[in-house]
Amino acid sequence: MSEGSRYREGFVTVDGYRMHYLEWGESGPQIVALHSMGMDAHGLDLFSESMSRDYRILAIDLLAHGDSDTPRGPIGLEEHTEIVRGVALERGFRKITLVGHSIGGMISMVYAAKHPEEVEKVVLVDIAPFDISALPRRRRMPPPPPEFFEREEALKYFRERYPRFTEEALKNRMKYALQRGPDGRLRLKSSPERTASLRGALAIDLWPFIEKIRAPTLLIRGSESQLITDGAVKRMRELLKDFQVVVIEGATHMVPQDRPEEFERAVRNFLEGKT
Repeated sequence: MSEGSRYREGFVTVDGYRMHYLEWGESGPQIVALHSMGMDAHGLDLFSESMSRDYRILAIDLLAHGDSDTPRGPIGLEEHTEIVRGVALERGFRKITLVGHSIGGMISMVYAAKHPEEVEKVVLVDIAPFDISALPRRRRMPPPPPEFFEREEALKYFRERYPRFTEEALKNRMKYALQRGPDGRLRLKSSPERTASLRGALAIDLWPFIEKIRAPTLLIRGSESQLITDGAVKRMRELLKDFQVVVIEGATHMVPQDRPEEFERAVRNFLEGKT
């Protein structure tokens, strides 16, 4: 394990995959933080650092993201979940709150359903079970360039791809999302080519897992996101015994990076029983 200025960093091998993680905080209730598609554990640095005053946080690079290994072929969501759980158990995280954004939230649903004795609370960040046919048609984002010749070119891409990111979030992406090849050019660590092995798992029916979740659950929605339907929220209210919803105004799907202070406040209020 190596020491960062604010966190501890290392690797754990689970089922043959080398998984990268960051640990924040020394004591307190345990949080496992799981990022969205195309991001990495560092994308939640601001949240993790601030929360580490009162909590112990494990942020994991999902497969095919950041510095974790890429699957040898297509991998299902349940298998991916067990690998993430293996990292958590190896690091001593056994009574946890799951904070999962997008695909990280999908993994959180499966984790909480299959291992209820290990999960005390669940925070789902702009993700719910969905019916693809019921979602509004969204503008498809163009794929990123395969490489960037200059840092300014990469920064321009990030500004266009994530228009509501704070300046700190943009700086974080510039610092951790890129790697320089032998030719001197910059490339995304979590590129679409790497993450392609995970995308088939996104079509999974998550309702059977929602039905098995017993932990209190918070859904955080971005007011500008169209990923979650009102019908899905209604059904979640019916299936989950202890369920709350918070809408973060001005946030897109990328809630933690668009509105970090409001995001942290919503999570803290939930964990401290203030909502």
